[in-house]
Amino acid sequence: MTSSNPGIDAYEFILQNIDSVPHLEALVLLWNSRPVGWTCEELASRLYVPAERTAQVLRDLVRMQLIAESPGPPPRYSYVPKSEEQNDLLASLDSAWRRDLVRISTMIHSKTSSGVREFARAFNLKQEKK
Repeated sequence: MTSSNPGIDAYEFILQNIDSVPHLEALVLLWNSRPVGWTCEELASRLYVPAERTAQVLRDLVRMQLIAESPGPPPRYSYVPKSEEQNDLLASLDSAWRRDLVRISTMIHSKTSSGVREFARAFNLKQEKK
């Protein structure tokens, strides 16, 4: 997981790691349907975003080690827990998203651009390795 703090709450996780509403919706959908694997096209139809955008969202979530990609024609994506803490975080995230959809959507939309956040994450990773 991107966050090194296992006690992080759902809202802090969203602020630090979630770049868009489709990222959050894909993660919650995959968590709720675990261990079922979804194709990019299946997820795109559920997220109501183009397949190209969904593919980018999935690549981001795989890179963050929040979901896994199973090879095959076509590849499938599913939530694979890395720890009990991650499962607890996803349960909290799902609950917060159901309860606070407007607040969380607004919070995500008001964040800086994903390019700026990605640069900051890379810088933080570099600092942590020192």
